[in-house]
Amino acid sequence: MAKAGLILEGGGMRGSYTAGVLDAFLDLGIHMEDIIGVSAGAANAISYVSEQHGRNLTIYNTCINRKYLSAWNFFTTGSFFGMKYVFYEVTRNIIPFDYDKFKNSKKKLTVVTTNLADGKPFYKQLSDLNNDTDMKYLCATAAIPMASTIVKVDGFRLMDGGASDSIPIEYSLAKENKKNIIVLTRCAGFQHKKSRMSWFPYVRYPAHREFAHTISNRYRYYNKSIEIAEREEREGNALIIRPSKPIIAGRMEKDPGKLSAQYQIGYDDAMAMKDRLLSFVQGLENVELR
Repeated sequence: MAKAGLILEGGGMRGSYTAGVLDAFLDLGIHMEDIIGVSAGAANAISYVSEQHGRNLTIYNTCINRKYLSAWNFFTTGSFFGMKYVFYEVTRNIIPFDYDKFKNSKKKLTVVTTNLADGKPFYKQLSDLNNDTDMKYLCATAAIPMASTIVKVDGFRLMDGGASDSIPIEYSLAKENKKNIIVLTRCAGFQHKKSRMSWFPYVRYPAHREFAHTISNRYRYYNKSIEIAEREEREGNALIIRPSKPIIAGRMEKDPGKLSAQYQIGYDDAMAMKDRLLSFVQGLENVELR
């Protein structure tokens, strides 16, 4: 039997769309065991692994405050997103995360980060988020270049995987996942363009020129991954789920109403694909249908 991968793009607060898709998967009884998450995609995925339906939506509705996302955070910590608040205080005290369920789940989450030493993607499978090392890798995948501090873990200096591998379809195929479901947070037809500020990463990271080069050329890697994903879909080896309506929640969105609406679009889009999804995953080796 063929194996399948679930690939989750990042995009900051656009990830509210992905949260809706993943809750729809739980309602449809689709439990994919090989999950590859980038940035917000990974952050949303942990509640899918722990099967805490609605947990991400509750966070978007109740926890988006100055501690979560603000210029105040940036000036006081170096990161717009408050990593300690998001990944520690929220998960442990405010919207409790089921650490044991995550640890004992058949689902395995691999997070994508970018290694500052060479500018290449660095992949790490998480096994226990009660282990601070694993939690640091989760923080690293969400550490947006220029907008966050560098995360140091296991001797590595890491940041957001979206810089080097926003849509890890090639990585999933290399893992011999012949089938893939790819959740994107951009509408059909979107292509990244070269930034007018493509020189700035070299100024911001003068000691890490290969990393700066990766950031400056992210648009190339992103567009290539979209091309591969769409080719796989045409050949019947992939399903792409992406917003059917214009994006209403941007990368730094703080309006709970917009985030909830974006979540609902993701949920509805996945539910509209119910028959296709269930047919696609039927009989796959590492997908459980309940």
